[in-house]
Amino acid sequence: MTAMPLFDPSGDHANRLIPAGWLFYLAIGLEILFMISPAAGYFYALYGPALNLLDRWAVTAWLTQFFLPHISTTRSAVLNALPCIGGFCVLVGAAWFLIAAAQLYWSKFRRLGPVTTGLYRLSRHPQYCGLALLGLGALLLWPRFLALIAYVLMLFLYRFLAAAEERRCEQRFGDSYRDYRTRTRITWPLASAGTEPAKEAAVPGSPWRVRSQAGLTMIAVVVSVVVAVGLREYTLSQLSAHYDKHTAVLSPAPLDGELLAAYRAAVEDGRVRQLLADAGTNPLLVHVLPEDWHLADLPMETGSEHGGHDTPADFDRRRYKLLFSRARTHLPESVGKAIVRSAYGIDPLILVRVDIEARRVTAVEKPPTHVRWGDIPSPLF
Repeated sequence: MTAMPLFDPSGDHANRLIPAGWLFYLAIGLEILFMISPAAGYFYALYGPALNLLDRWAVTAWLTQFFLPHISTTRSAVLNALPCIGGFCVLVGAAWFLIAAAQLYWSKFRRLGPVTTGLYRLSRHPQYCGLALLGLGALLLWPRFLALIAYVLMLFLYRFLAAAEERRCEQRFGDSYRDYRTRTRITWPLASAGTEPAKEAAVPGSPWRVRSQAGLTMIAVVVSVVVAVGLREYTLSQLSAHYDKHTAVLSPAPLDGELLAAYRAAVEDGRVRQLLADAGTNPLLVHVLPEDWHLADLPMETGSEHGGHDTPADFDRRRYKLLFSRARTHLPESVGKAIVRSAYGIDPLILVRVDIEARRVTAVEKPPTHVRWGDIPSPLF
């Protein structure tokens, strides 16, 4: 690759898409990095209203939902491993990008000409490869449908920008670059050397070609969403859950009989039944957590400012807290799993603490109105 800077303002209009496109994905796909930073409140002050705007209509509300578990420990070892895999991809992708960028700018600073060694010997566009891996990791860590669509669009944008950059390189370096291109893969270092390089860097000149590329992009988006819907169904099948008419009871913890015991102990209490009757709302979402667990994604902490995730494996299996919430949904007639599928948020009603060994409610409290970051769509499982 040439020693042309990634964000070269003197380049063609395609290069100007790089910072704009990446900033767009940064805001959507890397939401989790903002969420865990001290700037989370400022970030959601701008981003939160955009998410809530999407939730106003059934046709867009699904975009803010999650298709993989974020706060739940499931019965699937593969699903449980995804956060670790995502974190690994973020670290490796960031390192890959920074090393490739350092190579490129060092060569430009020293005026060494085209960069064809190091990571550029494995890939013609290692910076895009690093960003793609980083984005995949962020998607696994914070798997909104909206982030998935943004990620797929970013991959196609990288393809378009790579072709534009290669045309510039060929014009500037001629045969030397064409020779480099024939022996080096366009993006992925573990794939075979570049085949049909002229086609890979072809100018999308004709209207037919533009339409075909746009059609291919849309097909990829639709396929990715369909796959994500399937993954959500698999995730729901692996959760600790119980469905009772217009109520969905979920637990982020790996519970068996304790889930139903805690739920029944709560709803058999007269105070809880009266409060739920006064609320008069269907459908309901109930989250059951061990008393020792703390999840900042659920508005449950009434007596402390406990933040983050604290999910000890050796929790007390006698004491639990249950958050009863009204499911925000455009399909209020939903039952069973459909409640979880259609819910884009929750309105907390009551927080109930139970001792399943004594089969009694130990406290009934009013939960916080929102999660610590405000009224934003949070993961429900």
